[in-house]
Amino acid sequence: MVLSRWSYIRFVGMLAVLATTFGIATVVEGFFTFADLNSTAASIIRIAHLQPNEPTIQHEPHVLKMCSKDLKERGILPADIGLQIITMESCNRFSGVEQAAYLHYMQNTSVYFGPGCNNEMLVIGRLVSRWNVPIIAHLSGDDALSDRSIFDTLGSVALTSATEMARATLTYLQLYNWKQVGLVRSSVNFERLSLYSLKHLLKDNNVEINVEIELDPFMTPDEIIATGKLKTLRNKARIIIAELGMDLHTVRSFMVACHRSNMKTTDYVYVLPWLAHQHDHYPWEANNIEKNEVRLAFDDSIVITAHGYDKKFIEEFEHRFSQITGIISSHYGTLSYMALYDALFLYGLAVRDAYEETRNLTCYLDGKLVWRKMTARQFIGATGQVLMNNKAVRVPSYATYQCVNGTMRIVVELTARLGDQNKCAKDNSDCADHVAHETLPHYWRTYDGSLPSDMPKCGFDGSLCDYTIFFIIAGIILFISLAIPLGWLIYKREKERLLYDMTWRIPREQIKILDTHNTRSEGSMAKSLSSVSYAESVGSKADRRIAAKQAVANAKQAVANGVRVAFKRYKQTRNLTFPKAELVRLKELKLLEHENLNKFYGISFNQQNELIVMWVLCPRGSLEDILFNGDLTINRNFQVSFAKDVVKGLGFLHASFLKTHGFLCLQNCLVDSNWTVKLTNFVTEEAIGDKLRHNELKPFREPVKRKKKQEKDGKDEKDKDKDDKDGQKEKRKKKDKDDTRSISDDENEEILEKKQSIADKRYIQLAPEIVRELIATKTLPPGSQAADIYSLGMILYQILFKMEPFSEKNMPPEKILKMLALAKEDEQIIRPTFPKQEQTPNSTDEVYNLQLLSCIEACWLEIPEMRPNIKRIRTLVNANLKTTGSGSLVDQMMKMMEDYTTKLEQLVKDRTAMLEEAQQQADRLLKNMLPSSIAEDLKVGKPIIPQFYPGATILFSDIRGFTKISSTSTPFQIVTFLNDLFSGFDSIISKHDAYKVETIGDAYMIASGLPKENGNAHVQHIADVALKMRAFVSNFKLAHRPEEVMMVRIGFHSGAVAAGVVGLQAPRYCLFGDTVNMASRMESSGLPNKIQISESAYNLLHCFYPMFLLAERGKVEIKGKGECTTWFLEGKTNSSGVEIYGGKKNTNRLF
Repeated sequence: MVLSRWSYIRFVGMLAVLATTFGIATVVEGFFTFADLNSTAASIIRIAHLQPNEPTIQHEPHVLKMCSKDLKERGILPADIGLQIITMESCNRFSGVEQAAYLHYMQNTSVYFGPGCNNEMLVIGRLVSRWNVPIIAHLSGDDALSDRSIFDTLGSVALTSATEMARATLTYLQLYNWKQVGLVRSSVNFERLSLYSLKHLLKDNNVEINVEIELDPFMTPDEIIATGKLKTLRNKARIIIAELGMDLHTVRSFMVACHRSNMKTTDYVYVLPWLAHQHDHYPWEANNIEKNEVRLAFDDSIVITAHGYDKKFIEEFEHRFSQITGIISSHYGTLSYMALYDALFLYGLAVRDAYEETRNLTCYLDGKLVWRKMTARQFIGATGQVLMNNKAVRVPSYATYQCVNGTMRIVVELTARLGDQNKCAKDNSDCADHVAHETLPHYWRTYDGSLPSDMPKCGFDGSLCDYTIFFIIAGIILFISLAIPLGWLIYKREKERLLYDMTWRIPREQIKILDTHNTRSEGSMAKSLSSVSYAESVGSKADRRIAAKQAVANAKQAVANGVRVAFKRYKQTRNLTFPKAELVRLKELKLLEHENLNKFYGISFNQQNELIVMWVLCPRGSLEDILFNGDLTINRNFQVSFAKDVVKGLGFLHASFLKTHGFLCLQNCLVDSNWTVKLTNFVTEEAIGDKLRHNELKPFREPVKRKKKQEKDGKDEKDKDKDDKDGQKEKRKKKDKDDTRSISDDENEEILEKKQSIADKRYIQLAPEIVRELIATKTLPPGSQAADIYSLGMILYQILFKMEPFSEKNMPPEKILKMLALAKEDEQIIRPTFPKQEQTPNSTDEVYNLQLLSCIEACWLEIPEMRPNIKRIRTLVNANLKTTGSGSLVDQMMKMMEDYTTKLEQLVKDRTAMLEEAQQQADRLLKNMLPSSIAEDLKVGKPIIPQFYPGATILFSDIRGFTKISSTSTPFQIVTFLNDLFSGFDSIISKHDAYKVETIGDAYMIASGLPKENGNAHVQHIADVALKMRAFVSNFKLAHRPEEVMMVRIGFHSGAVAAGVVGLQAPRYCLFGDTVNMASRMESSGLPNKIQISESAYNLLHCFYPMFLLAERGKVEIKGKGECTTWFLEGKTNSSGVEIYGGKKNTNRLF
């Protein structure tokens, strides 16, 4: 080829410029190799190969030939296009620049491969851009070549891209969500390393660089330690990225220094980017080093390198290259050859695509077209997957290795992929990215295989873990661990001391047993019982005496420390001791309090060889005394209250520490002075029964005196008393002529027989399982909640129906007990039957519903586990038993007492009359405060619902000059004046269907048409009241200022009003609505001694009551309403047309 004159001049001039620019004194001629691979092709592509002046890679032309042959054999290049490779020297004092110019101007080359050095590539890259010729780098991956505004025809397949290595490293950090790192960088050639790009990427992705230290890659480990920089690194970072050069060997001294500084624990992660593989062995396999120490230093290090450096690819290429060329290359040479092979292969693919697009054999002359075909594509080359981004720069896939005992294993793969083209057009950083996935999960050497966090739990220097608080907490825990057991022991000992102190024990000398056999006691008892059972009001003296005798026999009383108690007495056969369990129950029993449980007072024992159990006395006796007293009428409300009280008391007992009653029957349900039922005799019966079973106690027999004959050998007889508080209903058949005579023998025997019957009545109310054991052991066994439920059903039966259990069977209690205890499966189980419930016209009692009766029957089930619990029973009782009367139980009792007014003494009558008078006064006061209908509703407990009244008239009045009068009068005079004035007003409205709402100072408010609606008459009543009030005020004289002329200003308005009762403590009947406001405005805008009315009131009077004289006032400015037309009410005429109010005849009457 012969150069033209101008081409030669341009070539010589360029050489001069290059020599001047780069300081080249002489241009060294390089070698020249010419290879024509397809001389017969129609079109020949001249390839400029700038080979570095390095012996290790001197066989690069053979690689190009091998790749060219593969392109032709695989049909990638068109058949009419051939390749001619021209190889010249480079990287020797800028010889590559000279050769590039020569090849362009003298050989007309169409593409450049090489050079292998960055300094020449920076120059040649600018030249080929001017020549429109592509250049593909296979050894240079410098970031300085990435600016496509300068190097717009440059492509790169090098695996040493620092930018892509930085992006891959960031992807690995993001995989484990590390936000704080430390950097270890080189003091030389830092701009060529991946850390240079990584710093900017970390900042853009909010990863904080805690520390950055700079080291000389040639320093020894001891020199690195001596700098003290490792201490700074330890105190600032746990994720450390170290890169001191292109090759991994450059960080060997740093890793050994970290190992010697004890910074190689599982808390540290060392990430080592490996850009260029310049050695064919690992750092710990080098000579002249302590291999074991280096191996340990690199253990658990994370090495990130391009996947193309994998040994599998290298071995495959070496084998094929040696087979084709017969040349055995070095490790570094093989890596260079593989990259060069991929560079030519990429160019062949680009030329093919350009030819297919243009169908022009000279399309390769358009360098920018060919360069565009090299972008955004991927193929499989000698180094594996080759992925080109939009800048024609290879994006390698990376592998993350973990060094383990001198070997490297892949733990994470960072696979490259092309990004979305639309996003790539907006941001070059989105053109390609790396996808991380773990190939070996849980690979870190911790207990769970997870990698450490970027900051230790206690901070880098432990400042976040101030163990002082832990020491304090540990001290507190130690103190508590010692104090709690010690306190618990002290508490237990103190509790046991209190337990054995027996706070419920009463000394015998503090108990005074009342002698109920003498006449005086008997008379006082009879008197007290008369108030309870109403026997005195309905019976004779003999009845009172018999009732007193029964009470003496069944309710033994004593006084302990001034407290009236009922007691049960037993004879001791030896000194008693209570086990700990019983002591606990008795202590809890002493502390137990509830409105429906009788108060346990205490026990006296081991004194005078007797045991006395005491409960607080309930003056009204038991429920049996109340329910089966024929002279006392108990209505349904009392029955409901009694039933609920029993259920409530048993519910509390079951929920308490005691859990059970043990001996629940009607006789153990007492009634106090407030008619509240209280359960009694619980817990103590079990304890006494246990001691009776072991013969520690015996029943105590009371001596009975016989005065019929004064016999010499008269001795006391003992009577077994099993319950001192049980009442008895008995018929009184005999009369005593002498009230002071003692009980006869026959009467004593009768009482003993009836007491035995009472005992049997109590037992037939117990559960069958209790009765069986009672018959077998003759003592009361421990109770259960299921047994209490059975007894509760019996009590509810007696309360609701006022019938004794099994009364319909007409059998003695002893036989019923045996039938209950010995019932077999094939026999019918006996239970009380419900009486027929019929609602008669004269009956006030309601019929009990089936649900309540089923609940009582469920309580009597033979299997204890099937009986309902107390909560279920309480729900059913409360739902089905409702009181029918109003007021409390005491109020109902007062009403019941009124039925006996004819039988009561005059004192009761007087007190009843006083009560009625007080009630009437209260009613009058209430009716003065509230309308009568509202007051009546409140009295019966009916809720007062606010109501809307569509038609009502509201009147307001005000005394003219009241402020002046008040300023010149004393408070007493003002009160007297207002009282006299308003009393006159009250007298006026009492004669009309009107209601005084309230008075405030001298203001007086009246309403008509509510709460009782009266059609349109409300306006007539208010008009009459207004005229009379004006007349009354005109004639009114102040007592202390008789010369004062009194005038009143009155106004009223008709309209809709809402009314209701406001307040609970002092309820007031209040009115609301615009009508009230308008009426007030009529008064406030009126004139003295005038009655101003609104248009609505005028219309009503004009239409329905023409007898009233009305005069139009005209337009008046009303606050909040604007101008309104108002009228004056002047007077009223009678049926004859004579004016009866208003004084003089009104000539301006409007109709």
